[in-house]
Amino acid sequence: MSYATNHNRLQSTEPRRQVVLGLGSSHGDDQFGWTVIDELMQEGENDSLRKIRNPIDIFAWLDADADIHIVDAVVGLPVDVSLWRLDFANPDHRAQIRAIPTHGTHNLDLYEVLMIAESLGKSTDQVVLWLGRAETIEPIQSISPITQVAVGVCSTVLRHRLQRS
Repeated sequence: MSYATNHNRLQSTEPRRQVVLGLGSSHGDDQFGWTVIDELMQEGENDSLRKIRNPIDIFAWLDADADIHIVDAVVGLPVDVSLWRLDFANPDHRAQIRAIPTHGTHNLDLYEVLMIAESLGKSTDQVVLWLGRAETIEPIQSISPITQVAVGVCSTVLRHRLQRS
């Protein structure tokens, strides 16, 4: 019975639940993830949209039945890139995620947290990172114009993604 239930779930044609986690703080461009969540919430309240302060908070959301979109700011993206999409299940993308310099305000970086999650048996196969260009992460600063552009791009892409689920 258990096998049949699991097998049927794997064969399901129903869209997967989409969870968007905006990682950030109130420090300059580190507001990127939170600002994307604010933009998406303008469409209405959604229990699949959350602002988080620390990457470790991702653990509570890792679920084999959901696609997890983690939105965060990154200093050091290529000059012509305002938004970078990386799938954690893709080995090439994983190497790129690992190489991202840590300038965060969070104590742990995303790569470390997702590797710890895997070691604890949490599913990371459906984790997608949406990394927005950040120029400055300073206390009491507003989000920069270049990062605000990335907010618009990311919000638009994720809005379409959420409407399909």
